[in-house]
Amino acid sequence: MLKRVASFLFLVLFFMSCDFFSTTSTTADSNLQLLDTVIDYTKVDVYPIFLDCENYAENDNQKECFERTLTQKLSELFSKNELKVKKEVNDTAFIDLLIDNTGRASVVNISAPQSIITNFPKLDTIIKQSISLLPTVKPAVKHGIFVKSQYRLVVVVKTI
Repeated sequence: MLKRVASFLFLVLFFMSCDFFSTTSTTADSNLQLLDTVIDYTKVDVYPIFLDCENYAENDNQKECFERTLTQKLSELFSKNELKVKKEVNDTAFIDLLIDNTGRASVVNISAPQSIITNFPKLDTIIKQSISLLPTVKPAVKHGIFVKSQYRLVVVVKTI
């Protein structure tokens, strides 16, 4: 009888210590760790890059180059259009710009005060055409995957 009790206890201890019968495994733990990681979807690892900006090594420099090049290219495209006004305007408009995961830019929204809308009725059309003429960029990267990213451009409209 003592042998049976001892062998039963031995088997119970053996199965309790065996990882094979445990409910948690190393793959479950690693999946849990992956799910526990906080991902900030409002930030990208690498900003969109124009061909001119690929030589910059650091992310901050690439971002500055992207913003500078975008401003320069849009200024050139805007300057090709003649805009005439009857009243003096000194206001600010906002352009929400989307760069998709293929690197194409598009306008999501244009927010402008009434003073700009009444004095420049074709401004929306000019902005959308100018954005569509931008060259394709290398899209933003998040965790090694090309992602779409959105930016807000501030356009100060000031008549001379």
